[in-house]
Amino acid sequence: MRKIAFILVITLSFFLTGCWDAREINELGFVLSIGLDKSDDGFKVTAQIANPETYSKTPSGAPQTKPFWIVTGTGKTIFEAIRNMASISSRRIFWSHIKVILIGEQLARGDNLEIFDFFSRNPELRLRTLVAVTPGEAGDLLKIMPEMEKDPATYLEEIIDSESTTGKSYKMLLKDFLEDYIDPNIGPVTSKIVLDQSKSEPIVKTSGAYVFNHDKLADSLDEVQTRGLLWIKNKMDESIRVVNCPYDDKPITLEIKNEKSSFKSSLDNEVPNFTINVKVTAIINEQACNTDFNDMDKLAELKKTMEMAISQDIQSSVTKAKDLQIDFIGFSRVLNRQHKEEWHQISSNWNQRIEKTKVDVDVNVDINHVSLAKPMEPIQVQ
Repeated sequence: MRKIAFILVITLSFFLTGCWDAREINELGFVLSIGLDKSDDGFKVTAQIANPETYSKTPSGAPQTKPFWIVTGTGKTIFEAIRNMASISSRRIFWSHIKVILIGEQLARGDNLEIFDFFSRNPELRLRTLVAVTPGEAGDLLKIMPEMEKDPATYLEEIIDSESTTGKSYKMLLKDFLEDYIDPNIGPVTSKIVLDQSKSEPIVKTSGAYVFNHDKLADSLDEVQTRGLLWIKNKMDESIRVVNCPYDDKPITLEIKNEKSSFKSSLDNEVPNFTINVKVTAIINEQACNTDFNDMDKLAELKKTMEMAISQDIQSSVTKAKDLQIDFIGFSRVLNRQHKEEWHQISSNWNQRIEKTKVDVDVNVDINHVSLAKPMEPIQVQ
């Protein structure tokens, strides 16, 4: 019996693959973020690589040790530029921990088929990686050391995630970008990262968004147009909207507790019509006016003011889509879902039809938790 067991063990051992392709951690360079820019011969790729000493739980390096390295390579293709990094990097580049893909605007405005093809083919890239575009050089942005984070990648990840707090920027994951990119009727939208050099220390911040048309960057969205898109995409929860008091024009800050948008569509002689319904629950977070909104009539006026402000945000985004003739809002998917047969008849020239599209916005706002006490009367100075 023992002989049979021994023979089985020896025989089965030949079928074990072992660890022939294992990669040791101390041989890898973990990329935290990547910057893509245009170069004279094609592409310039800048990789921010984590310094393992500063990221370990028991760091042995000096306190002033820089937490990351910057490695740059150029080439006719992105893959060639990355391989050329091997001549100056002692470690093999490893992409599974990447947080942000940052693209320079000059590169983004050209033909970008190679960029997105590389992203979709690389098995190491996580599909939940953030995608953003910057007006300047992407590589320069990755070299700036933030004050409150260990590295630029973590800082960029955090400020892009803050879209739900500010309501003025847009968050785009690689998986969502690629899904929009392969849809011939949708214009992908990315985060816009700006380097503010107006102060003594340069500040990196998010502001608005960028719109792509097929594989080229087409234009940017300002903060109002971006906020309109966020309302449409159900991404304004926990955000704020500042409006003027309907009685004295002083600012009132409302915090969005819940927001839900939906579409209704119809076709009139192949001209698409849409109604965007938005329901919002908000609370008064701060008011500079002396109006008592416990009065239901006055509260009703504030609701109307908020509803008009939201409608204007959305219409600004819709107007931009019509002007660009780029459906970055997703009207085509609504038609395809609600009028599948008619959609196939008009889809061939959808970008031209979007300019004639009629869009109505219906907003309903409910404001809760107004105040526990009346505002103080102003003190009269004798």
